[in-house]
Amino acid sequence: MDKVWQENKPLLQVDAGDLFGPRNQNEREQTRFLCEVLGTFGMDAIGLGEQDLNYGVDFLREMMTKNNLPFVNANVRDAKTGELLLPAYRIVERGGIKYGITSVMDPAEQIMTLTGGEGLFKVDDPAATLNELLPRLRKECESVVLLSHLGETGTETLLKDLKGVDICVIGHTFRNIETERIINDTAVFGSSYEGRFLGKADLFIEVQTGRVMAIDVGMIDFDEKMPDDPEVLAKVEKFKTDLVAFKDAKRAAYPRVYGSDKEQFLGDRTCFNCHEDAWKKYAETGHRRAFTSLRGDGQSTEPDCLVCHTTGYQYKNGYSDERPFNSLVNVQCEACHGYGTSHARDGKWRLQARNSCVACHDKANSPGFDYATYWEKIKH
Repeated sequence: MDKVWQENKPLLQVDAGDLFGPRNQNEREQTRFLCEVLGTFGMDAIGLGEQDLNYGVDFLREMMTKNNLPFVNANVRDAKTGELLLPAYRIVERGGIKYGITSVMDPAEQIMTLTGGEGLFKVDDPAATLNELLPRLRKECESVVLLSHLGETGTETLLKDLKGVDICVIGHTFRNIETERIINDTAVFGSSYEGRFLGKADLFIEVQTGRVMAIDVGMIDFDEKMPDDPEVLAKVEKFKTDLVAFKDAKRAAYPRVYGSDKEQFLGDRTCFNCHEDAWKKYAETGHRRAFTSLRGDGQSTEPDCLVCHTTGYQYKNGYSDERPFNSLVNVQCEACHGYGTSHARDGKWRLQARNSCVACHDKANSPGFDYATYWEKIKH
């Protein structure tokens, strides 16, 4: 990027969306850091992807304000108010040409947030949105740039019936477009996901009309051969240290105070060897899907949830996200019965299992808990 900036030529820097990470609090901290660094790049426009709403619209707006990140989108609305979440477009002037930059998202993509679940947003039809917007946008600029968060196939379909877009950058795609590509008089570009590649296009644009007359496309691969920028590397290393401290602070609320270093959780497949019928009953219950439900809600790294959705979280040698203890996901047999290495055959295990229920099924997490009713769901 330093080399590009030093060329001192008219430059547009855009991204087609999905900058933010998966829905959990650790990734949200990483996203804060990413936005802070990206804010130093002087981006001209960023299209909205469904992942950019993973932490809610308030977080998105906070990142925009703090880091000067110019997100735009023309077809995602607040479901309650009907108002667009973001500015529909930006006008940027470079080399005597005014560029109107807009973005649309695919209505088929599911939008869920860490803060509020589904149903918070309404996504208008991209084609109808752009057919209405482009004539207005053309009055303010010579060249229209579309950041299409529709993937490659969806973007191709859109552009075949759409007139008035000069440049299109595809988001939600998984491959590079490494050669000149034109669809219905629109120059189309795209680079792979997760920032693995940086796409660069040298364009000759007619000043009077804003039309793209010639294209030279290149891809920069951020592989192991690419040297690290010392200043950014220092920031990354500091962030890694800060993230460990952030995780440790959350984990400290649930210390490993139970059990013994001498005992081990063997895992439910070990139980299966002698208790096949009981295991089959267990496999049909919600206990065996407890961790999966956290992943769906973006809570799979949260100690407040892991303590009851994994096996032995507060026990020595219990669940952690490191091997081999990361195999202790879900509420396995030993979550109720105790360490497999201390297997008791005198009836104590059954009593221990019954007493363990209320550790998680308390008033805060399971206010309607009744042992007899709940036992019917898991009995074995």
